[in-house]
Amino acid sequence: MKFLKLILIVAIVAPMILTSCGDKQGGDYSFAFDVPDSVAYNYGMYDAARLGVQSLDIDEFEKAVKKGFAFGEDDQAEIDSANVRMEAFSTKYAMEENAKKAADSTYQSAPMDLPKEVSNNLGILVGSSFGESPLAKMDINDYLKGVKEYFVNKSSFDQNKVNGILSVYFDMSDSLRVGVNERYLADNKEKKGVITTPSGLQYRVIKEGEGAKPNPTDQVKVHYKGTFVDGKTFDSSYDRGEPISFALNGVIPGWTEGVGLMSIGSTYELVIPYQIGYGEQGSRSIPPKSTLVFEVELLEIMPAAAPQPQQQLPTNPENMTEEEMKKMIEEATKNMQK
Repeated sequence: MKFLKLILIVAIVAPMILTSCGDKQGGDYSFAFDVPDSVAYNYGMYDAARLGVQSLDIDEFEKAVKKGFAFGEDDQAEIDSANVRMEAFSTKYAMEENAKKAADSTYQSAPMDLPKEVSNNLGILVGSSFGESPLAKMDINDYLKGVKEYFVNKSSFDQNKVNGILSVYFDMSDSLRVGVNERYLADNKEKKGVITTPSGLQYRVIKEGEGAKPNPTDQVKVHYKGTFVDGKTFDSSYDRGEPISFALNGVIPGWTEGVGLMSIGSTYELVIPYQIGYGEQGSRSIPPKSTLVFEVELLEIMPAAAPQPQQQLPTNPENMTEEEMKKMIEEATKNMQK
C-alpha cells in the first residue's frame, strides 16, 4: 500500500515540480502549477458529486464552464450577474420545497434536475472560480470529462480514491506555493535599498516624507495596493478611488510596524511574511502562509479616538433607598415626555 501511495505521489507531483520551479535566482514567482490530467479529471467527478443534483444540462454547463474559465478581470460583471441569478433560483427552490413540506409532513426532497438556464449560470460560476486557485492551469476538458463521467455513471465514483488523489495534489501545491513565498523573501532581502527588521518585515523607501510619524494608538489615513508575490493584486484603495483610515494598532502586525516607520507624505514598499501577516490560516482572500507585498502611502495622522465614557450600570432596585427610587421614577417620566 505504501508503495502504491509513493507511485501516486510521484505521478502527481513530478509534472508540477518540473514546470513550477522557474528561475531559482528570482523573477519567477508564479503560483500557476501545471495540473496532471488525472487530477483535473478526478476533481471534475468530485465537483459533480458535491453539487448534490440529479442532473443538469451538460452541454450548456460545459459551454459555460469553458467561458467562465477564460474570463479575466473585465468579465466580473457577468460573473456577478450569474451569481445573482443562481441565488434567486436557489431562494425560489427553497421556498417551494418548504411549502411542500408544510403541506405534507411526509414529503421528502429529492435531488433536483437543473434546467438549461441554471446549468449555464452554474457553469459560469464554476469556470470562473478556477482563476485564482491551484487548478488555474488545468486542462478544462479533462475536468469536464470527470463531470460527464459522474452524471453518466454515478456508480463509477469512488469517494475514497478521488479524495486520495486530490489530497496529495493540494498538499503538494500548497507546499510549492509556500516555497515560492519563501524564495521571494530570500531574493527580495538582497535587493538594493531593502531593509529587514528583526520581526522579518522587509521595507523599501520609495518616497520619504518630512512629516510626523504615527504612534501605534494613532488613527492613520493611507492609500495602498496589496499584491501576492506573483504580482496579482488582491486589494487596492487606489482601485476603489478612496483612501482608508484605521487605528494603527488594529491591523496585522506587519502593517503596525511598517506604517509606524513612515512619515506623512512617505510611500514605502512593505513585504510582510505570514508570521506578521495573516498567519498559518490566512483569511477569506489570503491563502495560508502568504507573503504579501504592499505599496503604502501615508496621507494623514489623526489622534487616537477619545475613549467613550463607561456607562454606569443600573442600580439594583432591591438595594435602592426610597429617595433613590423616587428620583429614578421622576427621571424616567421626564424622558418619556420628551
